[in-house]
Amino acid sequence: MLSRLGFGMVKRQTGSASGLFVANSRAVRLVSTETPVEAGESVRESEVGELTTQEISDLSQAISEPNFSIFPTVHEVRPEEIVGYTPFGVKSYFVERSATGNLPVYTDFKSGGKVVTEIRKIHGDPVQLRNDLQARLTNVPKSSFKVLMQAKKIVIEGDVVRKVKNVLSTSF
Repeated sequence: MLSRLGFGMVKRQTGSASGLFVANSRAVRLVSTETPVEAGESVRESEVGELTTQEISDLSQAISEPNFSIFPTVHEVRPEEIVGYTPFGVKSYFVERSATGNLPVYTDFKSGGKVVTEIRKIHGDPVQLRNDLQARLTNVPKSSFKVLMQAKKIVIEGDVVRKVKNVLSTSF
């Protein structure tokens, strides 16, 4: 902002500015304390445009603060203030999509010709996701659902990939 006003250099001593704002009838300029300025001295309007009182106070505050920033520091930001913050825990979950945007629902063929459906990339409570899926998929028996807590995935006996993807993409 100082360059917009035509100020070349501000002398700083021990982190604080040693300049003064001198007001004229239509403009203000920054002057070093070492240079005396007369009250009647004129300022060329081509160098400095008109300034409002708010701009003057903003400039004086910015110059007087050595580490002025409009953004808060990392320590001042609370997680509750961040957009999209919801803590995952009991009764809350999130199924992360793959890099290509697909749902992480896969068919796996076990030994003996057994077919299972796996739901991976579950963040939060996989038991609650299982309960919600059991409520939506009424034609799949509840005994065929298995939750692997360590791996954070759900294994369902049978090939129900399309049904699970349909439920996850529309309901959740």
